[in-house]
Amino acid sequence: MKYNFNNQISNELENFQNHLKSKGFNKNTIRQNSNYTGIFLQWINEEQIEKQEVKYKEIIAFIHYLQRKYESRFINRVLLAVRHYYEYLRLLSGAEASGIEENPATGIHLKGNKHKLPENIIEFKKLKELYENFEVNTNRDKRNRVILSLMIYQAITPEELQKLEIQHIKLRQAKIYIPSGKHSNARTLEMQAVQLLDMQEYLQQTRPKMLEQITGNRSGRKPDNIKPEEIQNQLFFSENGSENIKSSLYHLFRKIRTCPDTSGRNNPEITSTKIIRQSVIAHWLKEKNIRQVQYMAGHRYVSSTQRYRDYNMDELTKELKQYHPLG
Repeated sequence: MKYNFNNQISNELENFQNHLKSKGFNKNTIRQNSNYTGIFLQWINEEQIEKQEVKYKEIIAFIHYLQRKYESRFINRVLLAVRHYYEYLRLLSGAEASGIEENPATGIHLKGNKHKLPENIIEFKKLKELYENFEVNTNRDKRNRVILSLMIYQAITPEELQKLEIQHIKLRQAKIYIPSGKHSNARTLEMQAVQLLDMQEYLQQTRPKMLEQITGNRSGRKPDNIKPEEIQNQLFFSENGSENIKSSLYHLFRKIRTCPDTSGRNNPEITSTKIIRQSVIAHWLKEKNIRQVQYMAGHRYVSSTQRYRDYNMDELTKELKQYHPLG
């Protein structure tokens, strides 16, 4: 395929080719990346978009343009070239000086993504109302309310909840350290003001009472597998003294499903930590850049964060209306 570009684009591509050559790319790869980037530069020129202004939304529009002519396999090669081009721009004068905060083509791939669309995205406003209206009658309820707050404000996973220790909570700094999991990175996150009173009460009153009831002499059934040394530093443990909180989460979500919201409706769609986490990450991406959310979510790869932005229904609906009006 022969490509013809104007002088301005050709000069830009020549500089880009020199960059690729300095990176050790072979001649054929340099030629391909240059041509594919030329397609992109030609498109933004026709659309009167400055390269510094290109964001995720513009990349989606570019993909729609390519889909009229090309198959997904070719489009993915073009997107790879665009990623190389924006890394070149960021290195050329520094990310801050270039005006390009993040590579707009990062993580976008039309084929081979095995992750499914989240089944339910709950509005963050509804999650906040759920926390505010969570009824507290017992020590278990108080513990579960704290757990719920960490799900909603820190998007924590069950594995991470299990690993939390008292020392990971920094009330004075209003911060929480979340240890790494099998599929997640460790991170330190801000705690919201609304969480602090509940967490303080749990640490200073509720948890010691639960621990005393578990380890002290009490009538009734006692579990055979109480391990005081295991739960002494563990932030959360079951009411029966098990270090495993799987059953605690089961009871928590059973209550959530029947907990009425401000309009008096129940929450049958909120069935797991996963649904809350997906909803929170989707919400974060409306307000923060993808690298911030990648860190906050503990994602090891930016592509894991990217798919939540791809699945953000508000954003996709807006794009479809802008680039594909129905009439």
